[in-house]
Amino acid sequence: MADTVAPTKKQEIIAQAYNAFYDGGFHATGIDTVMANSGISKRTLYKYFPSKEDLIEAVLDQYGEDTDTYLFKPALARSDDPREQILALFDVRREMMERTCRGCLAMKAGQEYIGKHEGITARGRAASEYVEGRFVELCEKAGLADPLETGRQIGLLFQGAAMTAQMQQKPSVFETAKKAVHILLAA
Repeated sequence: MADTVAPTKKQEIIAQAYNAFYDGGFHATGIDTVMANSGISKRTLYKYFPSKEDLIEAVLDQYGEDTDTYLFKPALARSDDPREQILALFDVRREMMERTCRGCLAMKAGQEYIGKHEGITARGRAASEYVEGRFVELCEKAGLADPLETGRQIGLLFQGAAMTAQMQQKPSVFETAKKAVHILLAA
């Protein structure tokens, strides 16, 4: 039997909050809702996270790690060709949204906290820039004529598809976005 490391209380709190905020939003979800049925006291929660905003920042940090684990790694593993990897990112994100039509948690946070909390807004912005940067990197590897501009355009299509898929509850919009990406990659 493999050794497993039990999550720390801090990790348990982040996991509990992650799902609560994803499902209910950040402002609409109070700490009581986050901790409901967790068996973790508010005192323990506030030991690790002095404020709700500190907890949200930790959730967004975890979301950033999960983006690599559940989106980028599986997509990049599907092919060695950077053009195919770009397209695979659209497929993997569509597949994720077919399982649970959740949008981008970082975009949600950035939108809810813009002008209200710089740390949270900065994490939302950084997540968006990270995704864009990964597309730029793949466009460079693909040898495209203008990898910076093309990567930005593909990032915009990707993030727009994520938002649209969430709002319309139609993960199939990633297929429409992929058609536009094919045109950009052929240019």
